[in-house]
Amino acid sequence: MSSALRVTIEEDVAILVLDAPEKRNSLTEALMHEYADAIETIRRDDKVRAVVLASNGPAFSAGGDMGMLEEQLTWDSEKNRRQMGRFYRGFLAALALDVPTIAAIEGDAIGAGLTLALSYDIRIASESARLGFTFLNFGLHPGMGTTHLLPLLIGDARAAEMIFTGKLVSGTEAAALGLVNRAVPTMAVRDNALAMARFIATKPPAAMRLAKRALVRRKLDGLESALDYEAMAQANGFASEEMRVMIEAWRKR
Repeated sequence: MSSALRVTIEEDVAILVLDAPEKRNSLTEALMHEYADAIETIRRDDKVRAVVLASNGPAFSAGGDMGMLEEQLTWDSEKNRRQMGRFYRGFLAALALDVPTIAAIEGDAIGAGLTLALSYDIRIASESARLGFTFLNFGLHPGMGTTHLLPLLIGDARAAEMIFTGKLVSGTEAAALGLVNRAVPTMAVRDNALAMARFIATKPPAAMRLAKRALVRRKLDGLESALDYEAMAQANGFASEEMRVMIEAWRKR
């Protein structure tokens, strides 16, 4: 089975690349395990001083895999709750790293695909990329820590607008909202992220690790409670007729 994740280490910078362009780098259970294992390997490597997450293809990540979502409609609520809890924690593994992390959003980042980027310290996006949280468009409660991480980043009111409307914004608009640090031309996104990572990697590592731990504490405080609630709420969504109707409408489109 081919890997949907490529991992390289260039000197002291680890580079992870989502590499399933034919599926728009959607988030599958297999990718979750690959990703969590890669993050754990990086965590144990004392030589790594910064991490970049990038992607191949036109999308950074289209979010949850639709085939997986359709399968979950056949599961009971308890199985869905347990599965979603594992899924969230696997894809949020980068929060446990004590080195700076940068997400290079070279294409569309939708739903959980955008939440994956929220688990990184810094985000650089393509000006033309489309970003948004479309969970409610499918009758599904937001997941993967979205309701916890997004308000911390852009504030309650803006987070509410993005979640309730499910609208997509451009990379340029996302930068104005504070959702990403900056927006640049698509071809420059990865170069910008790598240049920043390499510059960060020149800083004294012990002090940098302490600063990273201090900054990530706010994200971690209350996260577990939010993940438990979201898993329960999403499990209820999978059991609803409302979601079945929305998924069927998507399939027909």
